[in-house]
Amino acid sequence: MKKALVLLACILALAIGASAQENLNFADLPRVSTPAPMPNGYGQLNWTNIFYVDPSEWLGAGPGYKDGPVGQDVAFVGSKVCRLLQEYCFGTISSSGARTSFQAVSATVAGGFGPTGITVTAYNNGNYVGSSFYNLSTEMQILNFPSSWGSITQLVFQTSNGGDLVIYDVSASLLGG
Repeated sequence: MKKALVLLACILALAIGASAQENLNFADLPRVSTPAPMPNGYGQLNWTNIFYVDPSEWLGAGPGYKDGPVGQDVAFVGSKVCRLLQEYCFGTISSSGARTSFQAVSATVAGGFGPTGITVTAYNNGNYVGSSFYNLSTEMQILNFPSSWGSITQLVFQTSNGGDLVIYDVSASLLGG
């Protein structure tokens, strides 16, 4: 009987600690024809220097913005200022509470106006966890983030030389603290 109770307690603990993988594709955001800041709390995450827009309605959208479903918003990092100044641009996705974290699984992305490189860096409560570099074209591709990053609280996207990063979706598992 004790073994059964211990087993039940272990299963319950695993079930409480488990989380479902979220696939955030920005379809639930209001359609906008000019870039708007991603709202904090979307997908239970905070978004800094990341914007969203419906590329079929935005005259400023480059070819990498237009690979997804027509009429669906995309998120992006970068701007005209980044391109003109050839500056690096940053965007951050972070956990929305002091006692939460997430595991970054993958993202479907493209370079907004042409080929670009991006560096994705993971942090856990301000401590560096790891980073990966990816080369992008204007065609959609899936980036699989290293599972070794594990539980993190911040994911930073840095574009190279003024490039734009278009994000069609992000898959992440929300975890506890």
